[in-house]
Amino acid sequence: MLSVLTLVLPLFFLIVAGYISGRLVKLPIEGLAWLNFFLLYISLPALFFRLLSKTPFEEFSNASFLLNTTAATFSIFLLCFVIALLFSREGIRVATIQGFAGAYGNIGYLGPPLAIAAFGPAAGVPVALIFCVDNTMHFTLAPLLMALGEKSDKNIFSLLAVFLKKYSPIHSYWPP
Repeated sequence: MLSVLTLVLPLFFLIVAGYISGRLVKLPIEGLAWLNFFLLYISLPALFFRLLSKTPFEEFSNASFLLNTTAATFSIFLLCFVIALLFSREGIRVATIQGFAGAYGNIGYLGPPLAIAAFGPAAGVPVALIFCVDNTMHFTLAPLLMALGEKSDKNIFSLLAVFLKKYSPIHSYWPP
């Protein structure tokens, strides 16, 4: 138990220190958008690219590991989504955001440093792969569920068609 606390407490200390600093300086929440951008689009991808570029190809073929971890993340999302849908009565769009709030935090912010601190550099590759696969799931589900939750007179199939056209990697080749 003590080893877990010595692993986790420094990270939570940094979170509390950041929160207190932001309150003392009275930073608006919008002023922290640069930090989120830096973490998600610059520092973590650079770290993961460095780790993955040095990884032998054979380590990428553990599909059951990736499927199981992504299924676990999806289960947490689904549980949070259903609870939000049942209790908040705000609809699919709000439940989607609340579901991702419940499922995403460990992937993007606490998971990588905790896994690498606990298991050493060998954990870097699995963490990077989980990050990539889970984010693919999240970044696909979010716009789909938001579109489905939109108040519209369109049926579900026309919404799916709009979604596929807009978010497909080959959308530029589709006719207007």
